[in-house]
Amino acid sequence: MNARHGSLLLSAAAVAAALTCCSLLTSGQPAAAAAANQIAPLREVVFNVSYERRVGASVTAVSRDHGTVTVDVMAVHDNALGMKISERWTRNPAAVVALGTLESSGQLDFAPGALSDTTVQLLPFFAPLFAPQDLAAVGVAWTVTERRPPLDARTRYSVTAIQGTAVTIRIAQTISISDATRAHISASGAVVYEPHLLVPLSGDITRKLTATVGTSTKAITLQLHFARASDTREP
Repeated sequence: MNARHGSLLLSAAAVAAALTCCSLLTSGQPAAAAAANQIAPLREVVFNVSYERRVGASVTAVSRDHGTVTVDVMAVHDNALGMKISERWTRNPAAVVALGTLESSGQLDFAPGALSDTTVQLLPFFAPLFAPQDLAAVGVAWTVTERRPPLDARTRYSVTAIQGTAVTIRIAQTISISDATRAHISASGAVVYEPHLLVPLSGDITRKLTATVGTSTKAITLQLHFARASDTREP
């Protein structure tokens, strides 16, 4: 697994055709990305991001990288967001552009492998119906489940602190893949979220993967971090 393993969470169904700019959002071809660059986004948010990847229990087999993720909201339809995501990492400074849809409750509809793990974790917080309307009290919690064989995912969100208009949300997630790999993914951490602006301000999340490869079991741990750097809704 590399930093783009988050594709396990992505829906295979493409709902992008329902969006105003559907012709841009349903294709990963360079021509579509080039066309998307000619359209001004409705909103643009830039994040500083980083990850640390560790294989097994080794203290030496660690890889790290940092960079930026630019989230462009290109269209809105029935609370679903048409998005263009641009990722730049220091090890590969060329921008990687992905086009897809964020559904109203936070489900991602992008091509498999199109997004890094860090981006997969931060994008759902942009969804208009991501959280209950009232997050004004510590202890507010809700659960999101997704069952689409061979994937079975459950994510628990709970408010643990309130700072002004921002809230800290604890994440506890489990994902099982019932195929030959018998993969299991768990994620835990916390995100500072601004519900009035529908944006995550910062987050630190640990993801752990175990999977069967041939006759052996592999274990990989990812430490993910992101922090908002700029936002056109708060110039």
